[in-house]
Amino acid sequence: MYMPTLKRAHWTQLAIVAGIVAALLVLVPTSTVLNTREGDRKLQRIVTTAVSPFDVAQGLVRFDGVLLLGNVTSVDVLSFSFKIHFTAQPWGSFDASNADNSSISRITTAARLIVAGKETPFGAGSIIPAFDAVVPIDEGSPNRYPFDEFSSTFAISLFAGTGFNQSVPMALALVGAVQSWGVGLHMQDQQRDSQLVAVTAVITRSWTTALFSVIIIVIMWALSLTVLTLAVTLWFRNRKVEPPTIAVAGSLLFALPALRNSQPGAPAIGASVDVAGFMWNMVLVAVACLLLMINYVIKYKKEKPAPAAAVQPAGTHGRISRDSDTKMPLPAVVRRNHPLDLDA
Repeated sequence: MYMPTLKRAHWTQLAIVAGIVAALLVLVPTSTVLNTREGDRKLQRIVTTAVSPFDVAQGLVRFDGVLLLGNVTSVDVLSFSFKIHFTAQPWGSFDASNADNSSISRITTAARLIVAGKETPFGAGSIIPAFDAVVPIDEGSPNRYPFDEFSSTFAISLFAGTGFNQSVPMALALVGAVQSWGVGLHMQDQQRDSQLVAVTAVITRSWTTALFSVIIIVIMWALSLTVLTLAVTLWFRNRKVEPPTIAVAGSLLFALPALRNSQPGAPAIGASVDVAGFMWNMVLVAVACLLLMINYVIKYKKEKPAPAAAVQPAGTHGRISRDSDTKMPLPAVVRRNHPLDLDA
């Protein structure tokens, strides 16, 4: 059986490819598992008031008031706000279903829930629907993307009727499970009966977002430096520039902005990450494209057309006539050494 012999360069190439495949087999499953576990940990980071709504629902604590469950569903850096989705349920003496043995929970009195200064009213005897509350961000700067950090402090309170004299106790729980974001929540009861709750939220990018952004920056630098090296090399080595080479460099001018915007949650162009990468990448690619075009214009030489091949008559292709064979003179060297040459 024939076995091909591989040169040292071939073995080196195989080793590099095998190393890349082995690294991918380790990195891809590991990063996937870590991201899944991070999402599970976000769901477990629940902060509650002194009276937990989960303890109340399980019957571990006697409570008269309203159970509130809030989940941070989105973060909008452009509008400098984030959204919390609330579900509420009256409990104990505030649940009208206890009086008429109904299976549908309804609040006995009119109430108003105030989240970050915005009011959501509930009518007496009505079902409390799920609702969203938009909370403004107090501090933070997207200029530090992808390592930016934002914070907000807001209050949650619940009052009965139309005034602010009679408050309704709350059993509140909040969780910040947002894709691509890490939301750290801290809750403090301003009163023992949980009638006014102060919440502090610290919002950061997830590690997957930061890692993906860094990878995109490295790719943009690699592409821009490679095309610039190609342009400079062709210029100094006096190599011919082909139009497809110019097309590749020109297409990068349109590909880099799309690649930059593929970063998750990227702010508008002008952040520090753009000054460190995207802006200079565009400059390098533009210079490379300009060098290639100038090289093509200056060093372009029109190729001479190839001579036309002699056209043989039809039916004579591949044939040699006897007359031409007998009349063709032999070279001098052949004639001198030919055994039938009488002059020799």
